[in-house]
Order: sequence, then C-alpha cells, then structure tokens
Amino acid sequence: MAQGNHKLGKAKKSRGAAKRKQVNTVKKTRKGNASVERNKSIASVSKAINKKNERLVAAKALNGGTSFFLKDIAQKGNNESKRQNAERDKKQKNSSKLSGRLQEQINKLK
Repeated sequence: MAQGNHKLGKAKKSRGAAKRKQVNTVKKTRKGNASVERNKSIASVSKAINKKNERLVAAKALNGGTSFFLKDIAQKGNNESKRQNAERDKKQKNSSKLSGRLQEQINKLK
C-alpha cells in the first residue's frame, strides 16, 4: 500500500516519440502545403488592402490641412489626392458642356 498523498504525473515520453512528433510538425508546415499557400495569398491580399487604405487615409488627412512630418506618408497622400482630383476632373470635364453631355448620351445609345 502506497503511503502519502503523492500523485503520479503522466509518464515521460521517450526521446524517439519526441523526435517523431517534431518531424511530423515540420512536415505539416512545408512549402507545398495547401494551407500555407492559402495563407500566403490571404496575406498578400490584406497587404494590398492595407496599402490602399494607408494612401486614402493620408490623402484625407492632408486634404484636411494637417501637416505631416513623415515624408513617405505625406508623399503618398499628395499623390493620392492628385489622383483623386484628376479622376474627378475627368468625370466632370464632359458633363459641364452641353456638347459633352449630348455626346455621352449618343454613346450610350450605340
């Protein structure tokens, strides 16, 4: 009969079992694994979205009259606001003139 309140823990795994476990985890994260490839594509999409959002936020901040000390963000903001202005002017160019509006309607009927 065992004396005392000592509880026995789990049995230790052998070194061979530990090595096999380690090899299996390495195999799961190999380059050709489908989940790794899927995660890479998700990461690239989210990076692109983050870059676009950064440009838009920088443009809004600069258009609001805020001055930036970070040149790269300020430059992105300036470029984005110029791009937005050019896009807006392109849309408004033809719509302000009667001939432009009529030409647009003719193109829609074609």
